[in-house]
Amino acid sequence: MVSLADLRAWNPGELSEICSVLQARTQILVHEGDDYGKTLPVEGWSGPAADDAAAQHRSLMHGLDTIAAGAAVLGKTIGQASDAITGVQHALTNAEEVARKYGFQITDSGGVVDTFAGKQVPPDLHPEDRARTRTQLVDEVAQILRTATDIDTDLASVLDRAAAGQFGTGDESTVTAAAADGMNDPGLTLPEPPPNATPAQKAAWWATLSDAGRNILIRDRPGSIGAMDGLPATDRDRANRIVFGRDYQDLQHQRDDIRHRLDGMKRSDPQQQEEYQALEEQLDTLNGKIAGMDQVKTRLDQALPGQPPAYLLGINPANSGQAIVAIGNPDTAANVATYVPGTTAGLNDGMATDIGRSDSMMAMAGKMGSPSTSVITWVGYEAPQSIIPDAISTSYADKAEPSLRNFQDGLGAAHHGAMNSTVIGHSYGTTVVGQTARDLGLPANNVVMVASPGVGVDHANQLHLDGTPQDQVGQHIYSTKSPTDPVPIISNFDGPDIGLDHVDPLGPDPTTAWFGGQQFQSDAGNPLTSHSDYWLPRSESLKSMGSIIAGRQP
Repeated sequence: MVSLADLRAWNPGELSEICSVLQARTQILVHEGDDYGKTLPVEGWSGPAADDAAAQHRSLMHGLDTIAAGAAVLGKTIGQASDAITGVQHALTNAEEVARKYGFQITDSGGVVDTFAGKQVPPDLHPEDRARTRTQLVDEVAQILRTATDIDTDLASVLDRAAAGQFGTGDESTVTAAAADGMNDPGLTLPEPPPNATPAQKAAWWATLSDAGRNILIRDRPGSIGAMDGLPATDRDRANRIVFGRDYQDLQHQRDDIRHRLDGMKRSDPQQQEEYQALEEQLDTLNGKIAGMDQVKTRLDQALPGQPPAYLLGINPANSGQAIVAIGNPDTAANVATYVPGTTAGLNDGMATDIGRSDSMMAMAGKMGSPSTSVITWVGYEAPQSIIPDAISTSYADKAEPSLRNFQDGLGAAHHGAMNSTVIGHSYGTTVVGQTARDLGLPANNVVMVASPGVGVDHANQLHLDGTPQDQVGQHIYSTKSPTDPVPIISNFDGPDIGLDHVDPLGPDPTTAWFGGQQFQSDAGNPLTSHSDYWLPRSESLKSMGSIIAGRQP
């Protein structure tokens, strides 16, 4: 296995020079070889001497074909190796800079040593940040060594195969064709992330790839890259926009097909009524998804004056549809919030409303003193589409837990520097957030529950936030409800002895004093709209959410 000492000694510049020389000489070989290939047959020459000459000519051409194919793939592979080494050395340099910043040193053997061992750690280095950084460095160094070894192994394999004459068939019609055959070989293969990789391990894997390698993966595998938690927002956005275009076109084709089928049917025909109605329902669903995608695209491509750019971190039109849209870059923002909508959320004509709420929270956080902010609309789960029976079941939240935890882990893995993180749930979204914090914990500084029907626990101390002592969790759990909002009124019981039973499967109201969290006020309003009014301009609830996102008290 390659060591870090080996990696530090590698010189991609020398490989690049070898690549250039080899490619130039291959071109000479190809041109001269093709000229030699034209020397026989000689018109009018026959007999034993001519036959011997032809046999030797064929043998030499066979050898030239094999050499040209090998030289072509070697030039390609050495160039790839030079590029790949640059990427992995850059990852090592970045890791070493982070290590020095937090008081660690990366040894040649790949160890991460605490340079403050037995010494006073500077007060600006928080113990939790150092512990998180050390874990991240261990993952990064392991992946750096894994990628470097993969480069070394692939290059050695190509060199051995070229030396053995294993490229090209030797029977190509020209030396040019033989070189082209050699170039068809992939050369170096891009390493894969470890099996069952965590978001942090995926981030480390991506960091070791060269720009060219990343571009290839985004081009060839946009679906998997765009959905990979831990990767930079800019790269996920590039990949997901490719996926978006393909999915949008597919939905349009499906809609056109259904319209065409409906045009050929008669609704008044009793034999066709059932099929006609089913097709109309499918058409309504498709129209809703296309409208939702139009709304996502509008925010991605047509930010209003003063609005920050948006990044597409996830898109999936299957079932009720999923979309993850970040307002502002979460990798560089000091304050990052994830907003989880509830019932009826999905890729539909309500996406603009949810994205608009994120825009509003981001703007308010800035007014409340946040130096840089990103607010993410996270519809990364299959949300219930009806209040009864869907939203009274915990099953949707059960399935969403791993996705939300992984997404939050990915935000931390991709982030540069310190980050204040907030997770905000609305309506059934609070059930998703609460159950995730209960069962898997959440890497967040604060959690906000808005208009909750229940968060899956009886008391705030049953929730878990990474890095927060359990007896202090309640200080970081905030909740609110409008006094006129019918959803928390109807779906909750205020008695502390109700518990999680068949009467209230989602759990009790988190805004009650006995729940153990912090409460903030929301304005009273029209009961018909108050469940959605928490993000109205100048509302008390929006101001409080902006303050919490900014790292202040509501």
